[in-house]
Amino acid sequence: MMSIVVVACLSLFANLIVNSIEIPFIKNVTLIPRYNWNSTMMTNQTLDNCICFSLESFVAFNWFPNKTCELFVTYSKTYQIRSTENIRLYFPQGIFPNKSECCMRDINYLLTKLRNGTWTYVNTTLNRNLLTDDNAYIVSIESDPPYLVRFHSQNLTLVSRNSIGTSPESVQIIGYFNGVYFAGFNNGPIRMIDSQNLTILANLFSSAITSIRGIMFLNNGRTLVASMFNSNLTCFFERISNGSLFDYTYSYQQKVNVSMIHGLTAVNDNYFYGTSYKDNLIYSFENTNESRIWIEKLIVNASSTTASSSNGLFVTIDDCGRFWFPLAASIFIFDENGTLIGNLTSPNSIMIDVLILDNYVLVISDRKNIQKQIIRIDPHLQC
Repeated sequence: MMSIVVVACLSLFANLIVNSIEIPFIKNVTLIPRYNWNSTMMTNQTLDNCICFSLESFVAFNWFPNKTCELFVTYSKTYQIRSTENIRLYFPQGIFPNKSECCMRDINYLLTKLRNGTWTYVNTTLNRNLLTDDNAYIVSIESDPPYLVRFHSQNLTLVSRNSIGTSPESVQIIGYFNGVYFAGFNNGPIRMIDSQNLTILANLFSSAITSIRGIMFLNNGRTLVASMFNSNLTCFFERISNGSLFDYTYSYQQKVNVSMIHGLTAVNDNYFYGTSYKDNLIYSFENTNESRIWIEKLIVNASSTTASSSNGLFVTIDDCGRFWFPLAASIFIFDENGTLIGNLTSPNSIMIDVLILDNYVLVISDRKNIQKQIIRIDPHLQC
């Protein structure tokens, strides 16, 4: 529901007082563009200061309860408006975003641009998934010993490489929500790490955590879902009411038909995807009546697209609803109906995860046998 706030501002660039400005806003939501290159963060500000500053040249801003505002010069063509408690989205110019659109519908043209784009390679010791955080960093992990590693997204230069504590288990997956990294160790714990100062905030211990491979979040972070590789389980942990943001407890689990379930990708609170490491399949999981039963459906069968020795770890869904499924030396692209429509190949690679940034810049985790690396591909497109 749209609301209105009325403020009086002293212009930051002229000695002019403007009275009774009506600023529309929406409660409990966050504007999340595909990527935050056009945003500005202001900390230790009052709400009135953020509103008045935004009137100069910003179309929208997120207001956070820690007195921080994230201001946007323009709207990204592709974005989400996500339900988020205690955050407000303001529209200081009274200009609202258009419907989120598909950036590049012509897959053949896109693949040609990617193949002929700028490929950047950085050698690493990483061999797991990738994510982006609110700092616009590319984030991943080293399994054993466990390190959290961050790179600048525009050139892959190293930002930091920090130990995330000791454990008899190797770390297998990194997740992220609301300024916190979630590092999943093979048989536990799930370790929560502050994304600003990299301190360990908490550990989630549970006997349900066995061979963890995927982490995702539902219900505005109140539900943490993890995939258990060897036991073919999805396990659901709920944040305790009135507890801290890190106080999760085991709720329930579901045995799945997906053999060696691995990566998890949330679409909304009632729908997500899971990959089969063994069979190179992608299943959807849907909850239609808010029960604890999730209905499985085979969406993509990639078993015949590559050698049987390759395995499907993670899948990425682009803004056109296409599935980007890395399998060894190729990323196979399937449409919404599960039909193969193209592929992107990197010879001698073993690609396991792909991020899609603004303007279809790809960042790929490649754990080929000789030298693990991250690949960044810039197709030089403008959406």
